[in-house]
Amino acid sequence: MASTGTLTGQDLGGKTLTPGVYFFATSAQLTGTLTLNNLGNPNALFVFQIGSTLTTASNSAVVFSNGLDKNVYWQVGSSATLGTTTMFAGNILALTSITMNTGAGISCGSALARNGAVTLDNNVIGGGCGGGGTTVPEPGTISLMGGGLIILAGVARRKLRI
Repeated sequence: MASTGTLTGQDLGGKTLTPGVYFFATSAQLTGTLTLNNLGNPNALFVFQIGSTLTTASNSAVVFSNGLDKNVYWQVGSSATLGTTTMFAGNILALTSITMNTGAGISCGSALARNGAVTLDNNVIGGGCGGGGTTVPEPGTISLMGGGLIILAGVARRKLRI
């Protein structure tokens, strides 16, 4: 996609952006609040093409000034890290990995890593799109849930044989 603006070396915090394709040659940083204004167009598209890393400071946010927008994409050349209690918006598509620190959330979006892991710790994903979102428990809880499901599957299998 052709770039409508180059933001290399600029912090996204404190900016208000309209629909378009925004380019970062290297890393992108968010400290504070980024406001996205779709100009009243529910089909507006925001694309952020980031050469290497995306990092947000704790308590940062991506908000909408003109209603929710489901068409926000963050193409990250390596890894993304969302700081503690960051309230993010959009679909993060990272080549390597994504780390969502404690309490960070993604409204109306997703976290997808192509070659590595998406690391979660008590996060909510997708709650701002009109749905309730999904709370992701701490990693130890996921292991216990998986073990419980395996045990339940074994019990169900035995009952079917009787």
